[in-house]
Amino acid sequence: MPRAVVALVVLALVGMLRSAAVADPLKEGRDLYKAGKYAEAATKLEQATREDPGNAKAWWQLNFAYNKLERYADALRAAETAGRIDPTYGFASEPGKYGETVARLQKKAGSSRRGALDRPLLEKPRPSEPPLDNSLVRQLSSSGVYVEPGLNIDKDRLASVIRELRPTRVMFLAFNNKAGSASLTREADRVRSYFGISDGYVIVCSRAGVAASSKSLNRDTLRELTRQVAPQMEGGDFTGGLERLARGLVATRQAQTARTRTTAATVVGGMGVLVFGWVLSRRIRHKRTMTARRAAVDQARSEIISQMNYLEDSLSAAPAAMAGTVKQARLDAGAKLDEASRLIVRARSEYDLTRAQRLLDEASACIARGRDALEGKTPSDSRGADRRGSPPVYPQARVASGPDTDWQAVPDSERGVCFFCSRPSLLSELTPVTVSLEGDTQRVLACADDYQRIKSGEPPSIRAFQRGGRYVPWYADDEYDPYRDYYSRGYGDRSLLSDLVTLALIDRMFWDWRTPSWTWGGGHHGGWDGYTFWPDHHHWQDYHVERAASSSFNHDRSDGAGTDFLGGGFHDGDLDSAGTDFLGSDDS
Repeated sequence: MPRAVVALVVLALVGMLRSAAVADPLKEGRDLYKAGKYAEAATKLEQATREDPGNAKAWWQLNFAYNKLERYADALRAAETAGRIDPTYGFASEPGKYGETVARLQKKAGSSRRGALDRPLLEKPRPSEPPLDNSLVRQLSSSGVYVEPGLNIDKDRLASVIRELRPTRVMFLAFNNKAGSASLTREADRVRSYFGISDGYVIVCSRAGVAASSKSLNRDTLRELTRQVAPQMEGGDFTGGLERLARGLVATRQAQTARTRTTAATVVGGMGVLVFGWVLSRRIRHKRTMTARRAAVDQARSEIISQMNYLEDSLSAAPAAMAGTVKQARLDAGAKLDEASRLIVRARSEYDLTRAQRLLDEASACIARGRDALEGKTPSDSRGADRRGSPPVYPQARVASGPDTDWQAVPDSERGVCFFCSRPSLLSELTPVTVSLEGDTQRVLACADDYQRIKSGEPPSIRAFQRGGRYVPWYADDEYDPYRDYYSRGYGDRSLLSDLVTLALIDRMFWDWRTPSWTWGGGHHGGWDGYTFWPDHHHWQDYHVERAASSSFNHDRSDGAGTDFLGGGFHDGDLDSAGTDFLGSDDS
């Protein structure tokens, strides 16, 4: 989820920009020693002596680790180093402990003192390489500076530079010979490796050259920095040249680190912006979707309330035998409505609104059951009610058209189209019904199947096509003509719900078909007055006038019945004993 992605980005940014906590290798080494992990303890304690060569306690503890590893010469060296640093032996548990330990180690080491520490110091140096002896190690361990006699170099000034540049570790070595840069480079690497300097610098010079060793800077950078100070040292200013080189090494590394952090911050910041934009766009889309869904559900809720009020107002006129049924239907609808209302208020997702809409559909079915009771219908009059108590389905109207009908031969004054499914029909097969979209009530014509669905309490759908990111109803789609395409596209199979959407998805502009701001579909343009799918169309009006004037007009057939649906409103003048309206007399 979006929250998890943002958390990962923040953690990455913090991890890349903050400094790592400084560990205590001496304490870690002691803990490892107590745990019996002597090799790991020796490694940590060696690190402690490299980071703080003047720490007598670190050297003293290291001697015990070496002793456990049977590196007796190394252990003796570590103990002696601790004694030289602190002649009072304050690091030992008791005054006599130091002497006993050294005597025991001397006995174990015997005549051979070639331990891991001794070997690189006692090896015979290669030609032109300065010697690396015990004196060198001691001086580097204590002050970080080793200068052979005969050189005019200020050791105290270099030691001050070392302290100033901490925590970056720097060591200076100056040899009174004419070793070249190649030999000095190897020596610098050997000293840095011996002291385990991973984030620091070893600078080595002779009368003939200067070199630096580092793991944090590449060889080209090191060569360029040494080249910059070479003239100064060649002129005899060794102290100034070494100081300048040390400061240049540290400053270069800091600049590289700053650039790296800036780049990392830019990358992570860019990622953060992208993630934020993605999360924001998802929230905007979610909000828009929720707003549209909530509006449709709120409209359905208002219509349910309106129909419940109708049941309440009509209860006194209900037959005595059905009054209880009507009252119970209203109570059931009210319970569903209350539950749906609570869901709507707390809705945080489309799933919540879908549950609310399902409850409103069930409430609508309860209301339909109450209306049937008001009209005197019983369950035996229908094909059966579903488990939610849906009202009975009304008998189908007389059907005379079908896939084989030649609509070119049927006069415009005798043919129409179902507003909902776009089924081409004879006017005698269509029934007026009332629908509402966001409070805008319209009367339209429905085929027998859609009429029965609406009477049973199902929410209506309309055939529409996606054009330019919105749904265009069939009668405004230029590529669709129901007389030509309805059966050829397989829409005659009522089990297929192809291209059917809820009315709430249709833009309000398409509800004005008397003076449309859009173009009629099916390729009909010019002065054409549109398909006959609403009762106010002159073809429908003429059709009923002719039937009213003929002797074949039969009130019992109710072919011109109208049904109010989804908050169309009910008035006393709208209702007759069968719940139908003729000749467009519905005032809703």
